[in-house]
Amino acid sequence: MMSIHIQTKKLSQYLAVTALALTACAASAALVVTQTTSSSALATALGGTGLTIDSVSATNGAATQFGTYTGFNQNPVTIGNGVVLSTGLVSQTPAPSLSGDFPSTNTGASSTSEFNSYAPGKIANFSNSFDVARLALTFTLASASAVKFDFIFGSVEYPKYVSNYTDAFLVFLDGTTDQITYDAFNNPVQVATSFVSQLTTLDINSVFAGEHGLISGLTTISPLLLAGQHTLLFEVGDVNDHNLDSAAFIANFSVCTPGSNALCTAGTTATNVPEPGSLALIGLGLAGMTLVRRKKAGVKSGSSAALV
Repeated sequence: MMSIHIQTKKLSQYLAVTALALTACAASAALVVTQTTSSSALATALGGTGLTIDSVSATNGAATQFGTYTGFNQNPVTIGNGVVLSTGLVSQTPAPSLSGDFPSTNTGASSTSEFNSYAPGKIANFSNSFDVARLALTFTLASASAVKFDFIFGSVEYPKYVSNYTDAFLVFLDGTTDQITYDAFNNPVQVATSFVSQLTTLDINSVFAGEHGLISGLTTISPLLLAGQHTLLFEVGDVNDHNLDSAAFIANFSVCTPGSNALCTAGTTATNVPEPGSLALIGLGLAGMTLVRRKKAGVKSGSSAALV
């Protein structure tokens, strides 16, 4: 009986180590958001590799809807440091996620003409929009090229109101009609179709962790642009009501340079999501359990005297 007791003790130790590792992983989430409308701070956060950022300004929405962030780096959902836009308060976008209808802030902001002109027939069940945070970016290219950026879009509208309150993230290039950002299935980014097709609830960085959700691992690549000055309007808005916040995290704005990992074909591409750190740790625990079971089997298959 002593041998079985020892193996059971080892199993308990494996499970205890795994539990501690999982706890440490969850506790180390370090998303830090700084509310700001400073043009220089927002421009620095966006990046701008290979081009010149001329100006960045918050042109619609309350000041509390704009900010920069660092530390969105805990697997399985990660993105580089950048800019965050919210339909509510950017200060409420970091973890932890709370069950129920939180965060939910009516900032009193209006929509924009381009958001309301584009959305009908493209955003599910669209009737009107509110609390639109619009960030206007002007940049200059020295030579003809495409530009790109990574993004995450999350919403508290999930899971209760996916089809009725379809908050959206839209990006307009050089005017008010050329919307260039889509999900991996070529739909405008929104709570409705985007969440149905590629939702994740496994994020531990943001308030959009389960029970809420987000879409991630996406990169927008623009069409080929001529040398000279261009504009992008990044817009995230509440659809059909002022309630339950959504947010977009935007990073790595740069020229798209063709290469082994970038074909620079216009559109939105899905990228690989790293293996969840928590799943790797759970795997470690399961491996420990398997080892213990094998040792138990070895004891049972030996002489009966070993168990006396």
